[in-house]
Amino acid sequence: MSGYDIDDVPNWRGRDVVDRHGRPVGVLTDLYVDEASGQPEWAVVKTGLFSHRVTFVPLSQATSHGMQVQVAYDQGHIHDAPNIDPEGHLSAEEEAGLYRHYGLEYAPASASGADSEFIAPATDRVEDVTASPRLRRHTS
Repeated sequence: MSGYDIDDVPNWRGRDVVDRHGRPVGVLTDLYVDEASGQPEWAVVKTGLFSHRVTFVPLSQATSHGMQVQVAYDQGHIHDAPNIDPEGHLSAEEEAGLYRHYGLEYAPASASGADSEFIAPATDRVEDVTASPRLRRHTS
């Protein structure tokens, strides 16, 4: 991940998120980190003024501009992301759906905790029974 100071990312909560063209997306409410590295990988963005819908957006290539965070995706693509309730941990299947939606390569952790060579298939199901989720909510 580049484009920002990794130590500053936890301070992004409450900032407005804009798409790659500067159009408003919503407010960054939470962060999800990679279990293995502890690095922030995804933002949870509350979309819509009166909506309770939240959307996951990758932080790769995100940049901070004052009180805004600009992400590398179009507003429409972000709003079309899978609807997932952020409850702390995502299932490997939910993670695979997010990575697939954004065109990112996905390799969940193996059940033993070691990295897996598994790449999510083009379907909505993760067939690897040894796959474990790799993302967790950032709590500090």
